[in-house]
Amino acid sequence: MNTLPTTEIPRDPNRSTQNAVSPFRYPGGKGFLSALLRHRLAVLDPNETRIFAEPFCGGAGAALILLADRDVDMIMLNDADLRIFSAWKAMLDETDRFIKQLRSVQLNMDEWYHHRDVVAGFSGDQYDFNVGFSTFYMNRTTRSGIILKSGPIGGYDQRGKWKIDARFNPERLTKQVGWLSENRTRIELTNKDALAFIDQTRRKPNAANTFFFIDPPYVKAGGRLYFDGMSEAKHVALSDILTSGSVPHWLLTYDDAPLVRQLYRSERCSTISVNYSLQAKRKENELLVEPTR
Repeated sequence: MNTLPTTEIPRDPNRSTQNAVSPFRYPGGKGFLSALLRHRLAVLDPNETRIFAEPFCGGAGAALILLADRDVDMIMLNDADLRIFSAWKAMLDETDRFIKQLRSVQLNMDEWYHHRDVVAGFSGDQYDFNVGFSTFYMNRTTRSGIILKSGPIGGYDQRGKWKIDARFNPERLTKQVGWLSENRTRIELTNKDALAFIDQTRRKPNAANTFFFIDPPYVKAGGRLYFDGMSEAKHVALSDILTSGSVPHWLLTYDDAPLVRQLYRSERCSTISVNYSLQAKRKENELLVEPTR
């Protein structure tokens, strides 16, 4: 593949993994893009409600930083995975119940297996508090935050350097979840197909002052990392919407795959370095795609 220019990501002087806003952990999480996104948000009118929309919200690391730092007035978080949606809804709408469970839950392998089975066995079609909490528990206790298809921190025998509780600090998580509840009037949460979410949101009256940050499942490894990967047809359909000019403001991150380069050959593409390891030792190049117009 042709060599693309590299975009250097500026550090956010106010944010790091130690003072992240999102209670979730995600492999390749995009909270580190907050300073870059803050610069891109200059296209929005500060005299109108500034909206930041994530169709594939996952851990919503970037959106929550921008909301907390008052760079946007409202965020729209959407995730087609009902498990992830249930976790967010439980934190936002049943905060006291969530925090009570957060502070009392056991951090051992018996508990881990229980929550793994709840998440793996879920086949419902509506919000479920218990599934949401179990999803969150798995995110905080598995290696790299992968909810299924990954083992516990410290290994199944818990002989590793770090144990299952290494990323589960009840005090810190309670503060993060409490902050979400305090700001829930500025957070719109939905459980829609991402393409439908984009299509519906771009037709709203305030679309001209909405910035879409789009971080889809990977082309090459989406099925391994996500409950709801995307078919090639879906990747193509997403590109059709974005390259049509019907979405005024957007920025897209993707794995560096030939399909992605082909689909967005008319747009401004560069590479960025993304962390995929808790120990910050493994980095991968991803594509950063922005409209040329």
